Amino acid sequence: MTAASPMQARLGRLRALAGGQLGQQASWVILPFGAQQAIRLATNILLAALLAPEMFGIMLLINTLRTGTELLSDIGIGQSVVRSGHHDDPVFLNTAWTIQLGRGLALSLLALAAAGPVAALYDNPDLAPIIRTVSIVFLLMGLQSPQLFLIQREIRLRRRAVYDLSITVFQCALTIALAYLWDNVWALVWGLVLSTAFTTVMSYLLRAAPLPRLVWDAGYVREILKFGKWIFLATALYFAAISTDKIYFSAALPLALVGVYSVARTFADMLATLSQRLGTFLVFPKVASLSAGGNGMDPRFGHIRRTALLLVSAAVAVGLAMADAFILLVYDDRYHAAAFMLPVLLVGIWFAILANFDESTLIGLGKPEAGARGNAMKFAVLAAGLPLAVPAWGLFAGLLVLILAEAARWFSLSLSLKRAGLAFTLEDAGLTLLALGSGALLKAGLGLTGLVPDLGQWWASGALIHG
Repeated sequence: MTAASPMQARLGRLRALAGGQLGQQASWVILPFGAQQAIRLATNILLAALLAPEMFGIMLLINTLRTGTELLSDIGIGQSVVRSGHHDDPVFLNTAWTIQLGRGLALSLLALAAAGPVAALYDNPDLAPIIRTVSIVFLLMGLQSPQLFLIQREIRLRRRAVYDLSITVFQCALTIALAYLWDNVWALVWGLVLSTAFTTVMSYLLRAAPLPRLVWDAGYVREILKFGKWIFLATALYFAAISTDKIYFSAALPLALVGVYSVARTFADMLATLSQRLGTFLVFPKVASLSAGGNGMDPRFGHIRRTALLLVSAAVAVGLAMADAFILLVYDDRYHAAAFMLPVLLVGIWFAILANFDESTLIGLGKPEAGARGNAMKFAVLAAGLPLAVPAWGLFAGLLVLILAEAARWFSLSLSLKRAGLAFTLEDAGLTLLALGSGALLKAGLGLTGLVPDLGQWWASGALIHG
């Protein structure tokens, strides 16, 4: 019998990985996420037909401010539960929930107080009642069950998938119904508030457990805050890094153009969100358990990482080639400028994907400060680059600054991984050339057949942006 070829051996290892525990766990992240994105895609298309672009511009700002308020007060409660050896102590779990609830209540009161000043800052009185209504979201999130953290620690991905899909279906169906009935921005506002209430109720149905209660154990509070100080810094810088463009564009550009940008950004962020979920629900708890047990890094980790990124690179290449055709097909001409924006954003998203994998690995190794440094680098590029580029050369220059900022974050995290004994920089550079080069070649080939706009037609679709 002849020996198996190297290619056959490699395929055998891939099949073993896909059929093993890690492959099955990854599938419970990827497949439900794909279903969620399909549902959200259909919802986005329907909402775009029912509502004006300005409404999406307003909600982009509202969601950015809401996310920022959450991240700027994040002290790593969930991460502390996942990493702590006291996770099964009811006193520890209830102390974590008490901190979470207090934080939610404080953020709701802060949003109520800030509604008027924020509306005045943006010279838009309509923002004040919207912010006051959305303020209840923080309290609802504070009430969510701490069992969510234990499910993450135990990597019960099937149960989490059912939870996430149920929430997505409810939120999308509700928002579409409200948009059909009201035809204004309040459909999006109440869709957010009511779906958050549904999320909180569902969190208590995940598993049988005693209801949480108010407990304050000083020792456990110190443990949570000790680990959480780096999470706080990392998430504060993360918010600054992911939101600078949205906040700046909302102030510097017409709201209609910001709404179009939000549509392009929604699609571009899908792949980045998938990489974050894989990192949060699989890479982080896996690496954390290995680190805590002193077993060292699983030798299969590098191979699994490479395989996952090869699959994602194929998705990015297809997106680069066909994203503009999709936008032109499903959206009316009010949103066609997004056809030019989306492929440009996907280049930056590729670097974000690489960075997300690296950051999850480093947090699992107990090095959250590396994430803070990476986000600080990204924020510095955005804060310096956008005010210089956009006034002089327009939104297109701003999109190029976004790519540079994502690349800077990835490079910073790559250096941190190298210092931790895990070097992927050259491998990532090769994957980058493969993803972007394949996308460009596929775009050129399909453009010649007329199946998608060719490069010249794609460039022309952005005349209002780069012209």
